[in-house]
Amino acid sequence: MRIATLKLEKLLVPLCFLTTVSFAYADELNEVSTDSGVFRGHASEYAAGVTVFKGIAYASPPVRDLRWRPPEAAIPFAGVRNADSIGPACWQARNSDDSLYARGNLERSEDCLYLNLYSGAADSADSLPVMVWFHGGGNTAGHGGALIFDGSNLAARGAVIIAANYRLGTLGFLAHPALTAESEYDSSGNYGILDQLQVLQWVQTNIANFGGDPDRVTIFGQSAGGTDVCLIMSSPLAEGMVHGVVGESPGCIKMDRALADGDNSGHGAGLEYAAELKVSGSGAAALKQLRAVSAQQLVEAGVGGGPQVDGWVIPDSPYSMLESGSQNKIPVMVGGLAHESHGLQHTSPEINGQQLDGYLQATFGRAAGQVADAYADLAAVSPLDARKQIATDNGFLLSARMWGRLVTERGDDAYVYLFSREPPVFRLYVPAMPDLYGDGGQRRFGAYHSGELAYVFDNLDVVGLGWDEDDHGLSELMADYWVSFARNGNPNGDGLPRWPVYDPATDIVQILDSQVRSEVHPKKAELDMLEALYLER
Repeated sequence: MRIATLKLEKLLVPLCFLTTVSFAYADELNEVSTDSGVFRGHASEYAAGVTVFKGIAYASPPVRDLRWRPPEAAIPFAGVRNADSIGPACWQARNSDDSLYARGNLERSEDCLYLNLYSGAADSADSLPVMVWFHGGGNTAGHGGALIFDGSNLAARGAVIIAANYRLGTLGFLAHPALTAESEYDSSGNYGILDQLQVLQWVQTNIANFGGDPDRVTIFGQSAGGTDVCLIMSSPLAEGMVHGVVGESPGCIKMDRALADGDNSGHGAGLEYAAELKVSGSGAAALKQLRAVSAQQLVEAGVGGGPQVDGWVIPDSPYSMLESGSQNKIPVMVGGLAHESHGLQHTSPEINGQQLDGYLQATFGRAAGQVADAYADLAAVSPLDARKQIATDNGFLLSARMWGRLVTERGDDAYVYLFSREPPVFRLYVPAMPDLYGDGGQRRFGAYHSGELAYVFDNLDVVGLGWDEDDHGLSELMADYWVSFARNGNPNGDGLPRWPVYDPATDIVQILDSQVRSEVHPKKAELDMLEALYLER
């Protein structure tokens, strides 16, 4: 009822007051100077009192000789640029419109290092908390300009929100001996992470002019973005630029891929990828050939790459850095969804028991039988559903809980959640055609991967379909939690259900559903088993 009352009060604000507020914001933040030039903003169409700046270049275009190099500062310009349209997405493959994660026919370019900014400040002196969003998509797809990530309704709570693009796939994460030899840091790959760090540097330099506080910067991301913010938390290059981290469905804790050593090294994968393009060798000539290949050809040759422990951007595995206490010491809010893989595998055909056994053997080796016993009841109904749930628990949920445990054990605050609300099913990133199955968004995948995004941004009135009153209540509550965490390093606030600091001994987490509550993790038994198996390796 509290939430419903707040929504009604927003609607009942007199029109003359709204007009006054809009003009006040436009006058104070209409044109804002940055280190590259002056940008003109515009009033948000979704939230009164919020000024929006779209398509701000935070780095130079990473093209030609700048391909596969750390980002450089944005090119200065004269005059005033109208910041009223998003920049192009970074190069990626076009996926099927039949997918829950369809992204449509995006404009794609190597010149893609742009951010969109949503300021709830009345003027530059407001010094509001800053929230920097990094999208998901496996580090191979996605863009910060998707409507579901419009930050207006978060900014209206008293914050400055940024959603940024970063290089993806091979262009963002190719490691190769020739690139490492060229680097003054003996490193290659992780260019997408370096882009994200460049966004944070841009924030430090410019955000005060937009009414933001450079000393209260929270990074938040989902899926690959959740993994990336965990990696940024591991990076000494981020020291002093990040003051809180929110990881939604992260997968970073188990990441240990090395740059040059092992069968799955970054260099090994890079050499194999180059061979697909008929490029051989590890010297300057090979690198010149690779830089001459078109972006379209690079994508067609495979998505390639992914973050790796390179010794510079990411000095060691996230688990090791957290365990040793060498990771940046900041508060964390982290969690996952109860049925992540029911969305990720929504097009998978049913499998039989033998195929499930093969998956378990490949994933758990000698412990396959132990895991099979733990999920036997579910497997008896549907081997496919068992595989989906095991992948959910062993991936996102275990990674989130281990991250919370490690942060707590080193003496910092962690807040762990489980999102179990079953959202409507719709095309998340194509608002013009949301109805995936022509059924009005029936809730057929449980609490599926990415299903929390519209709730976090409080954008149920902006995207999707099939929402009900409980959805709206949860969305308002979650947005309040997220902004409160950015403001105070703690999600708790006036009128919000109490969210306790995570304690591994009790394993009490916040359940985000139509009834928000604190309770022992519903997957405790399974996660305890899976964590023990991981630590035994």
